[in-house]
Amino acid sequence: MAGYGLSKSRITAWRQCPKRLWLQIHHRELLEISDQAERAFQIGYEVGEVAQRLCPDGILIGDDDNLTAAIEATRAAIAAHPDRPIFEATFQHDGLLVRVDVLLPTPDGYRLTEVKSSTEVKPYHVDDCAVQAWVLLKNGIPLASVELAHVDTSFVYQGDGNYHGLLKSVRLDEEISQLLGVVPGWVEQARKDLSGDEPAIAMGTQCDDPYECPFKAYCTRNMPLPEAPKYPLDILHRMGAKTKEELHSRGYQDARNVPLRYLNETQRWIQRVSKSGKPSLDVGTAQKVMSALPYPRYYLDFETITLAVPRWAETRPYVTQVPFQWSCHIEYAPGRLRHEMFLGVTGNDPRRPFAESLIQVLNGKGPVIVYNQSFEKSRITELANLFPDLAHALSRINERVVDLLPITRRNYYHPDMMGSWSIKAVLPTIAPDLGYANLVVGNGGDAQAAYREIIHPETSGEHAQILTEGLREYCTLDTLAMARLAWFLEGSIHFCEYDTGTSYMIYGREIRVPDELIVRRNVRAMVVVSGDTISEEDVRKVERVAQSITQQSRTEIELAHRRLFFFNWMMASKLPAQSGAAQKIWNAYGN
Repeated sequence: MAGYGLSKSRITAWRQCPKRLWLQIHHRELLEISDQAERAFQIGYEVGEVAQRLCPDGILIGDDDNLTAAIEATRAAIAAHPDRPIFEATFQHDGLLVRVDVLLPTPDGYRLTEVKSSTEVKPYHVDDCAVQAWVLLKNGIPLASVELAHVDTSFVYQGDGNYHGLLKSVRLDEEISQLLGVVPGWVEQARKDLSGDEPAIAMGTQCDDPYECPFKAYCTRNMPLPEAPKYPLDILHRMGAKTKEELHSRGYQDARNVPLRYLNETQRWIQRVSKSGKPSLDVGTAQKVMSALPYPRYYLDFETITLAVPRWAETRPYVTQVPFQWSCHIEYAPGRLRHEMFLGVTGNDPRRPFAESLIQVLNGKGPVIVYNQSFEKSRITELANLFPDLAHALSRINERVVDLLPITRRNYYHPDMMGSWSIKAVLPTIAPDLGYANLVVGNGGDAQAAYREIIHPETSGEHAQILTEGLREYCTLDTLAMARLAWFLEGSIHFCEYDTGTSYMIYGREIRVPDELIVRRNVRAMVVVSGDTISEEDVRKVERVAQSITQQSRTEIELAHRRLFFFNWMMASKLPAQSGAAQKIWNAYGN
């Protein structure tokens, strides 16, 4: 054997891009594996473990750090136990090493089975199997068939530890036979590329197909950033791909320049706001809708997990969204909030305690306010179907749901939202003092990954506690964000940053405030005044009230909520009549 040692994974990397393999071998220090890729690896390990448990008499070839020993152990296992399955069977030919997930003996030879956590056979899977089959055939291993086992999403786990049916095997014999003659050329060319200088390959679709390349940062290090318009066509909400292609072909790159004939009403609104650079709020309509909602108000958000390997009864891989956490900010009177939460981290099925605790807290009257109701309502309906004795109470909750998303979408848009009305796009424009950037758990994907890690038996207690607190803070912020948004829509205060100076908006009226009179840096507060100026005495009053609030215990005002300071220190009698939102917040925290 001459040249560089290869493996199935290295051939896969080379097939994606020769430059990727070259960097992987010669400059491995440049490799950057994303969190998403790490999660995919972990899911793959879990599916692989199930595949092994489905063959209880199998022999596992270890020696991960000594592949020569693994090859010898494989030979010994085949010789001594020709009737037993072998896991991670290790072979090499001409310097190309492969490890077979499952090698099953049959009367006609071995079934080579590659196990994947995907839900279907993908083209590169066939290449993987062909490489393995070629090496095994060169080692004289008779193959009865070559198969790929992927996750079958129609499988329903019964909670009894029986995973027969989780994996669906697909025979690839015909496809493999057509590739066996090609594999030697792959091996030869891969070695040739590794022996030369760094391949000069431009970035393209291969950078993300079939995987995101871990060397993208290196390849883009000296690339000039393309001159992209401030408002690309992608901000035009729900514009079809064909329309975008036509506009690009006609030279339209900036959404602000698109002719009106291409735009619907929502897209025209986005264009107008983007051109003006100023937010748009239909004050009257938004305030009317929100003011009609009675108290108490329940701001509700769920977190769920989908698993490749189902853990609890009556769940399907990648399909069943198991709710494990809810957060609810209860506004029991104007401006007065109380927080409740459920988070099931025991590892047991969280659905029953999730549903029972939800009913206990929401058992009453008042709107249940969510953001994108299809998600929460669907989960509640699923729980009602799962637990007939709770169905009536859960259905009553669903009847009270009010969706804040369409209210926001109809009445508010800010240029910085870039065509999106997701809560994470809206929140920075109406509550810049809140944010997800520095949280341990910062998005839904992080939440699923954190929960999966918390319930994993090998996760340390200390790390699980850190992740648990991260989940608490993240979900709490989601419902606090909805409360802030509701207050804004019904007439609360909106802070805006400008290039020079600072301004504040209340009910759409902008008030300029000199920088030197803004609340001092050590106090996170937003100030609204009924006039156009603010005095030093006003600033001192703000500081005194803010300090008194931050000294209160966590049980009285949550840590996340302490960052929320809306004040008006004009006497109550001097407040403008329309400043109802400012008045209620002053009553709650200013007295």
